Order: sequence, then structure tokens, then C-alpha cells
Amino acid sequence: MGYCSFTYVSNALMCGYVKWGSVNCATQLFDEMPQRDWASWNTMISCLVKDLQYERAFELFREWQKIDSFRADHFTISSLLTASKECFSFMKGREIHAHALKIGFESNVSVNNALIGFYTYCGSVKNVVALFERMCVKDVITWTGMVTGYMEFGLVESAMEVFNQMPMRNCISYNALLAGFCKNGEGLRALEVFRGMLENTLELSDFTLTSIINACAVVTEVKISKQIHGFVIKSGYGSNNAWIEGTLIDMCTKCGRMIDAQKLFSKWLYKQNESIVWTSMICGYARNGQHNEAMSLFCKMQADGDLLVDEVASTAALSVCGSLGFHEMGKQIHCYTLKSGFLSDLQVGNSIFSMYSKCGNMEDAVKFFDLMPKHDIVSWNGLITGHILHRNGDSALDVWLTMEKIGVKPDSITFMLILSAYKYTKSNSNSLDSCRGLFLSMKNLYGIEPTSEHYACMIGVLGYWGCFDEAEEMINKMNFESDALVWRALLDSCRLRSNTKLGRLAAKHLLAIEPKDPASYILVSNLYSASGRWHCSEKIREEMREKGLKKNPSQSWIIHENKIHSFFARDKSHSSTKDIYSGLDILILECIKAGYIPDTSFVLHEVEEHQKKDFLFYHSAKLAVTYGLLMTKLGRPIRVVKNIHLCGDCHTFFKYVSTVTRREIFFRDASVKGDNFLQLIATQEQQHNV
Repeated sequence: MGYCSFTYVSNALMCGYVKWGSVNCATQLFDEMPQRDWASWNTMISCLVKDLQYERAFELFREWQKIDSFRADHFTISSLLTASKECFSFMKGREIHAHALKIGFESNVSVNNALIGFYTYCGSVKNVVALFERMCVKDVITWTGMVTGYMEFGLVESAMEVFNQMPMRNCISYNALLAGFCKNGEGLRALEVFRGMLENTLELSDFTLTSIINACAVVTEVKISKQIHGFVIKSGYGSNNAWIEGTLIDMCTKCGRMIDAQKLFSKWLYKQNESIVWTSMICGYARNGQHNEAMSLFCKMQADGDLLVDEVASTAALSVCGSLGFHEMGKQIHCYTLKSGFLSDLQVGNSIFSMYSKCGNMEDAVKFFDLMPKHDIVSWNGLITGHILHRNGDSALDVWLTMEKIGVKPDSITFMLILSAYKYTKSNSNSLDSCRGLFLSMKNLYGIEPTSEHYACMIGVLGYWGCFDEAEEMINKMNFESDALVWRALLDSCRLRSNTKLGRLAAKHLLAIEPKDPASYILVSNLYSASGRWHCSEKIREEMREKGLKKNPSQSWIIHENKIHSFFARDKSHSSTKDIYSGLDILILECIKAGYIPDTSFVLHEVEEHQKKDFLFYHSAKLAVTYGLLMTKLGRPIRVVKNIHLCGDCHTFFKYVSTVTRREIFFRDASVKGDNFLQLIATQEQQHNV
């Protein structure tokens, strides 16, 4: 037992404790040592850095500096630079760098390699390049560090240039290249490098496989993801490896392979990364439109006391609440994030006010936005989106003016949103001139080249205000070939304004570009139906059937008592069907007394007039709103979501329903690209204008 009085014995024992993960035992032994040498201090500092106790490591270093026998070496400097990098402490790293120069380590390869790592994460590319160029001696770690550095700064080609110049490469060098490609969205290039590694029989590690699996997730190509998945299983790397299996689950969710992801998830046996895997599945369900499954899993995760519901899971759940219009659950998650201290996270904050705006509660959305400690361009774009969803173009433009006033730099998405906002302003005369001016100034004033998305938004605005000649001229003068987005925007405007002649031209181009997109066929068919050209409409639908294309069925839903109640047109599958239909029949009669006239032009089928009314009265949206009126308390607003356009007759009908029942009705549909909101009758004054 007395051997511990020998310093080298205590050092060896301390190293053993560190390897076994017994940090407390190592710390206790260090504190009890009668004598310590430089190895004792280095071992303890390294131990604290590995245990993420960065501040304690710096305290120990300062304590060591006070001792006469103080003699830091390259190992000490490297450990402390790692600590500075991991805790993003630029000042501490600079101090350690200065100390290294003071004691003569400016030419030490190990120290310089650590400095490259530090400045990669806490400095600038100039710092990293200057260090690299000053180094007289470079090893494979140095070159690999430069590859990582350039990749971190998004300089992919510079990283490739360094990689190609490397006098010697190892598995870690290739892994750095793979990880860098994934980070910069270059999944196909990562797959190409991996293919080269296999051909040259290079060593593969767990990190290699997780990187290439991530590359598949970036590419989102199902066939490639299955090939890599099969390779991992065949090679035996995936079994009993939490990191690889977790990455496979994430890849499957991003490639739309949710059934495979569920199989892997159901077999998960590890406590390691368990919360991360649950979060990955929640995000996967949300990403693939399986909102019920996402919310169910999130609730289970919250109920399980051993799982950590972090910022990422909360953000995904808030996004799902917004997509579903699940206002009450969204408010509960908002409270959870508040109690958990997540509100300082910018992504969580952005998700909260986005959720409120998508659930029809723009007032709380704006209040929360104003309370956020900081904003990024995603925040501002989200606020503009909220106003557009509520058809309040003037408020969206006010946000844009505020952004310009305080110097917020817009991005490409900002201009798509602002251009779209001009469709929902109170007057078109000044709005159109302003919209044209903004579009023309994008490149000159803001350095953003207009893309097909921006042209589509502009075409949509011109078509909305009936400027079809100008819209057609703009398409003809585009600097690049018009794509489906542009023609769909024109076709949608033609449908809205019943411009059949130009609509036929847009339809011809759209179907040539996207011959397998059912949404395009439906848009064309509806254009013909709206103009009474039933034979043309039926011809388009017949072509759909021949090609095996199916229409996405119209569906509306409402949340009641934390349960989603979905309805299709003339749906009689709901348990309360009898009450819903009886209630709707009464509503129709009361609304007709109040002045509602059914508009059968929105029935896009060639049937008798009495049949048209039957089609019209039992749209999915009307069934959902009726159910909401029957099941919610008096005075409570009705919030309904529909997966496609809300027809004009339903829009008019709900105005009368709001007047007759004295209830607010909030409706969200897909009337423009993406989710859009239609707020119906928020005040009694608006109701009197019906």
C-alpha cells in the first residue's frame, strides 16, 4: 500500500483511473499525492479536459504556474488548446498561444497542430492559413487539420487542393474529407471518395461508415441509401454499434424509408444515444408528413423520465403542431420549453412563433417575436410568412421596411416572401409598381440573382392582379428556360381569373415538364371545369387514369380534446356522422336565410344542378367546421386545416356561418405554394360587411 508514495506509481495508477473513466478517483489520488511532477499535472489536466471540465482544467494550470517547478510542455499546451476549442473560449486560446510562444514552442509540430484545430473553430481562415504556411515541419495530422479547417469554413475546393497535395494520407485524412463533404452538402462527392477507398482497400472505421451514411442522408436517394445500408450490414459493422445504428435510423428518415427506420428503432437496445435516436424518429415522422406518429412519440418521450427531451425534439414537435394546427398542444410545448430554459435557443424561438402563426394566432406570434432576445434572418422570414399566411400583405411589407431600417440583410427566401406579399395588399396600383421595382433591384441593390422561384412569385402577383400580358412577356424574356414553378404560377393565376386561353398554353408547358405530377393534371382539369369545358376536363382525368396517377384526396381536419378528427368530401365514417350532417343541414338553411347563395360553379363535375348542391354542401371543410361548432364551447374559435385549396363557396359560406353562430373561424389551406392561412371574420365589424 505504501507504493503510492512513489510519484511514478501514483502517475501510473492515475492513468489507469482515467482509462477506466473514474475521474473522481483520479482527482482524489492527485489531491492526496505528497509530490507531483510534470507528468502528474499533465495527466490530471488531460483527464479534466476529456471529462469536459474545461474551467477546472484552466484552474489547475494556473495553480501549477504558481509552483517553482512549473514546466509546461507541448502536451500541456495541446490539452489546454483543446479545452479552449471545445468551450469556444477565444481569449483563453489566445492566452495559451501566447504562452506557447513565450516558452519557445513556435516550431513544435504538436502545438501547431493543436493551434490549427483551435483557430478552425474559434478564429478565422486567415489564422489557420497563416499558421500552416509558417510551419517548417508538417506531418499527416497537420495536413488533415487543414482539410478539416477549410471544410469548416465552407472552402471545399481549397480543402480538396490541400488533400491532393498531401505527401501521405491515412484513414483519418479520408474521414476528414468525407465529413467535410457531408457538412457542406456534397453527398455525391463523399460517395465518390468512399468508392475510391473501397477500390484501394483502405481501412474503414466506424467514423468512415457514419460519414458515408450521413452522405446518403444528404443525397436523399433511396436506392443509394439501400446499397450503403446493405454494405454496412454485410460488413458486420452495424451490429452492436450504437453510433452506426443511430446514423442508419437518421439516414432512413431523411430518405423517406420510415418503415425501415421503424424496424431499426423497435430493435434499439442501447442506453447510449437513446434520446438522440428518439429525437431522430420524431424529426423523421415530422419530415415525412406522419404528424400523428410524431406527436405520439413526442408524448411518450415526455412521459418517460429517463429520456431527455431537448431543443431539437421540442422544435420538431412545435413544427408538427404548426402543420396540424394543434394550437393547444403547441401552447403546452411552449410552456415546457419555458420551464426547461430552451427559450434562449434561437431555433426553438423561431418554431414557437411560427407555430402560433400557423395555428391562426398571429397576435401571440407577434408578441413572442417581440420578446425574443435576438433574431436571425430565419426569424424575420418567419414573421413575414406569418402575415402572408393571414393574407395581410401590408403588415408583411411593414416588416420588410423595419428590416431595411435596422440593417437586416435579406436572403433569397426573403425576396420570395416579399414579392408574394404584394398579392395581399389593399390596393394594386401602387403595389404593382413597388413590386416591379423590388424585383428589378434584387441584383443591383442586394446582390441576389433572381431565380425561377422569384420569377414564379412575380408571375403569381401579376396574374393575381390580372396583368396577364405582362406576365407572359416576363416569361418570354427570362434569362433561362422557364421551369414548372413558373408555368404552375401562371396556370394557377389563369384558374383564379378564368383565363382559359393563356391557361391552355401554361398547361401545355407544365405537363411537358412534369408528365408524372398528378397536381399539375388536377390544376389543368380544374381550369377546364371552371370554364365549363367538361369534355376537356374529363380528357385530362382520363389521361391521369391511363398513366396510373392518383389525385391527393381533399381532406380537412380539426383538433378536439387532443385528437385529430379528419373528414373527406361526403364522408360518413366519423362516429358523430348523424349529428354532423343534421347540424350542417340546419346551418345551410340558416345561412341561406341570412343571404348565402350556393355557388355551384365550384362543383367541378358535369352533373345535374340538384346533384351539384349535394356535392357542394358536403365538402370536407364544411363537415370539419360543423363538427367544431358542435363540440366546442360557445365563444371558442374554430380552427380547421385543409390539405388543398379552399373553394370559393366554402369561403363565402364560412363568413355567413361566422355571422349566424357569432363564432370566429380560422381556416388554413394550401392556396399558394406551401402552407397559407386564411383568417375569416375576426371581428363583429367584418361580419356585418357580409
